[in-house]
Amino acid sequence: MEELPDLEIEGGEWYRAVPPPAVPVPARHMPPELHGKPALAVIDGLGALHDLRILGDAHQDQTGRWVNVVPELDYWRTHITPGTSAPARRVPLDQVWVEHRLPYEASAERPFTAAVPASDPNALLRRLAPGPGTPGGRTPLPARTVPHLHGRRIIQVNPLGFAWNLRAVSEPYDLDGEITVNVVSAHDYYRWVITGKAPDPTPIALYLLWTE
Repeated sequence: MEELPDLEIEGGEWYRAVPPPAVPVPARHMPPELHGKPALAVIDGLGALHDLRILGDAHQDQTGRWVNVVPELDYWRTHITPGTSAPARRVPLDQVWVEHRLPYEASAERPFTAAVPASDPNALLRRLAPGPGTPGGRTPLPARTVPHLHGRRIIQVNPLGFAWNLRAVSEPYDLDGEITVNVVSAHDYYRWVITGKAPDPTPIALYLLWTE
């Protein structure tokens, strides 16, 4: 996996930074370069299919505008085993939403964003959608508050900001007195799933990790 940034820094409390959420944006409102974007597809009357990727850009024909989507695993399969074709699903563009990561905004007056406690009685009300056809966003949660981490999407806080596209490959464990989780890149995680090639995990302190 890619080398993670050095976690040593003088001064400051950078480790308190809260990663910004990913919000769904209708694909029709996004720039035309959609290939590889994390996406979800809304199925009328049912809900939404998550953990998809868009293959190629939007197409137009007599039936309207549409895109090809594949599950996350099949998307990575095309990258890890060149020449492999993934069976794509054709979905009308109006039913596709793209995960858009909000920018992290910090200032000298308010350098850190406060996370909403899970015990907040209004937390559920803020999550309510108008109906099953409106997908919700992904709000990062402190990894220490989640009962099971193995395989989850992970965000690492570091002095340079945030490291994205990571996966946990262990549950928390004690490493020389530090509660730690083994983390790999998403590429190496899916390569392990697809080919069996073992990744080279990096142990990261639990308090520096968030999950979605």
